[in-house]
Amino acid sequence: MAQRKFYTKITPSEVDWKTLYEFMAICGKAHDPRGYGINILENVGRICPFHQGTLFLIDANHRLMGHYLKNVAEHYNQAYLEYYIDSDEGLYNVFIDHREDPNQPTINVHNWVKENSPDFIPNYINDRGLKHTVGFGLFDLNGCIRMVISLDRIQDTPFTNRELYHLQLAVNRLNDSFKNFFYHGSSWSQIDKEYLRTAGLTAREIEVVDFMSQGISPANISKILCISQSTTYKHIAHIYSKLGVSNKQELLVKLLRKTV
Repeated sequence: MAQRKFYTKITPSEVDWKTLYEFMAICGKAHDPRGYGINILENVGRICPFHQGTLFLIDANHRLMGHYLKNVAEHYNQAYLEYYIDSDEGLYNVFIDHREDPNQPTINVHNWVKENSPDFIPNYINDRGLKHTVGFGLFDLNGCIRMVISLDRIQDTPFTNRELYHLQLAVNRLNDSFKNFFYHGSSWSQIDKEYLRTAGLTAREIEVVDFMSQGISPANISKILCISQSTTYKHIAHIYSKLGVSNKQELLVKLLRKTV
């Protein structure tokens, strides 16, 4: 089934390649995910103008790591968090388990005038005076969403097809570059895989060790690997037994001594 898109393709001659390349170059100057997101939010108006913007940084367990607001009062951010931060549900919740899917559109567009919600829209969207929003997420190497950015308009002027197409081109490249922040670069990520194989760990158990060393919970390891939680805990028990440790802390200490 064809997936819904919020834009139609324009001809290459209609694309403002110079502005796109300049925008990407500015974003690429960041050395950490937060700086990367701030560069995006501060400069994306070049290709897709907006009035207000929000950035949420999320860890691998779907917890809020930080945020950045552009022309948005902090009390609105707190109101949003009160709606959703402790919830596992919600149509507009950025903290649930959004997974990367190449078959789905990367950007999402909301016309708030036409949408309906029993409390969220009248108590939050209307209070902020929002009319139109386009949002997108960036994902890590495991397909977990790690950054969500929303661009809002307070005037009833929908985002144009050209703006959305430029934004989609940019987001595709931003997402690819964003993954670089999650390549193995820390001591935890440079685990000596040969040591683990010598200790008798299977390929799947080595995967589980890798995720544990990144701080990912067993529940989310299960989701990433598409296995049950009981199977994940069996893998963890086997790992502890083979490496001669009794808990995660002892495991991490042993892994730190065996990095390359």
